[in-house]
Amino acid sequence: MSTFIEERLLDKVTYSSQFGTEFNTRVVTLRSGVERRNANWSAPLGRYSIRYELLEPDEHQIVLNAHKACMGALVGFRLKDWSDYEAIDEFIGTSDGTTNQTLQLTKRYKFGPLAYDRKISKPVYSTVKLYADGVEIPYTLDSTTGLITFSHGTSGAIMTWSGEFDVPVRFDDDRLDVELVYHTEGGFLLSTDVSLTEVRL
Repeated sequence: MSTFIEERLLDKVTYSSQFGTEFNTRVVTLRSGVERRNANWSAPLGRYSIRYELLEPDEHQIVLNAHKACMGALVGFRLKDWSDYEAIDEFIGTSDGTTNQTLQLTKRYKFGPLAYDRKISKPVYSTVKLYADGVEIPYTLDSTTGLITFSHGTSGAIMTWSGEFDVPVRFDDDRLDVELVYHTEGGFLLSTDVSLTEVRL
C-alpha cells in the first residue's frame, strides 16, 4: 500500500482551527547558567488542530472517507495550511541557458541576517507561475515533488516563482470522534476535531 496519496483533505475549516510548526532543539544548561543549544532537526514539522464545525452530511463523509481509507495514521495526504500556503516572487536559482534545466521550488523565511529555505514539494499545479528576470515563461512541473523544468536561452537569468502549495500530512490518531450538533431535514449537522502532523517525504 502507498504511504502517501495526492488528495487534499477538505479545506472547509473553522476559525478555531490551529496551524503551527515546531523545531526540535536540545538545550543544555551548564553549571554556570550558560546554555548550549543544538538543533536536532534541520527543518520544522507542521502540527495542525483542525476544527470542522456544522458540516453537512456530504461534507462530513469526505472527512470520514479520508480517515477510513487512510486507515487512520497510516497513509499521508495533502492539507492546505491556511496560515502559510502562498509563495510570491520567490527566488529559486539562475538559468544556465541550457535546455530542460530543473530547479526545486522553495520559499525563503528571512529574519535579520538569518534565513531558512523551505522545500516546497506539494505545489498546487494550476496556481504556479514561473518567471525569468520578471518575465513569465512556460514550464513543466512535477506537482508531487516541486521540481520545475524549463528552457530559457539567457544564461544567468534570475528565476522566480509564485503560486500556492499544500503540506504533506497524516492523521495523528487512529480514532475519529464525531459530534452530532443538531438535526435538519437533510440530516444531522456534524462537528469533529482532527489532529494532523506533517510528514517528511
